[in-house]
Amino acid sequence: MSTVLLYALLSLPLVGAYALLGLGITVIYQASRVLNLAHGAMAMVGAYVTYEAYQVRIFLPIAVLLGVSGGGLLGFLLERFFVRRLRGSGATAQTVGTVAVLTLAVAVVSRMFGSLPVVPPRLFPDGAIRFGKGFEPYIQFGVFPVAILLAGVVFVIFRFTDIGLAMRGAALNRNGAALRGINPDFTASLAWVIGGALAAAAGILLAGASELDPYTISLGVLPAFVAALIGGLESMPGVVVGAAVIGLVQGLVPALSLIGPLSGVFGAQGAPALALGLVAFVAMAVRGGRLSGAAPAEAL
Repeated sequence: MSTVLLYALLSLPLVGAYALLGLGITVIYQASRVLNLAHGAMAMVGAYVTYEAYQVRIFLPIAVLLGVSGGGLLGFLLERFFVRRLRGSGATAQTVGTVAVLTLAVAVVSRMFGSLPVVPPRLFPDGAIRFGKGFEPYIQFGVFPVAILLAGVVFVIFRFTDIGLAMRGAALNRNGAALRGINPDFTASLAWVIGGALAAAAGILLAGASELDPYTISLGVLPAFVAALIGGLESMPGVVVGAAVIGLVQGLVPALSLIGPLSGVFGAQGAPALALGLVAFVAMAVRGGRLSGAAPAEAL
């Protein structure tokens, strides 16, 4: 039992990162009814902007703010020049447009920075917190509280403020929102900016805890989509719960590899991906309808 608790504690950075990424996906979906498959590109671009700013001797907090702003800017541009122009073609075309942006962003960043990993600036001091026989470096452990704090702020804004109500209302009924003086294009753009900023923050935190390359973060957002699938794209608390499930499942894989009958499966390379696939399969079988946004989007 102590081993399981240890690995559960070591899973907290994953839980925090997936919660932040999942909330960004949810904010965009609830405000525009579009499933943004370019979310990983926003995370990657934010991390690279921070890295490049720090390389030219910009003070680290300012570099982080620039990275978060870069993710928000990418979200704005994506909504303005891809999603909005494809609105008349329906949700499917808009989702395909985000895939094109993801591919383009990975190609551009690979061209500019290369495909080899770089070491981004560390956001937390050296050292570690010890748990019995294990330990968690400050660099990784710090991801969880920061991510949860940011997630809480976004939840409050989106659920308990007038602008959050306007974003959700405009997504459900564009014409009705316009009659009440709400600009649905503005609220959609704002949601994409917020979602992009959240993705960039998660990318910066994850890169600062390991390494940065054009592929790992941009293509590694899949667990956040599974978290959204588990919790439901209409529920922010549900997405956080889904992030906890996914983070704990992936984090507990090493503990499962210590169990004799399971060691052959969960001790092999790629076991975390296998565990994620199993959870995704179950989630799709139980709640797959949560990801169907075509009908609401078509009605806008």
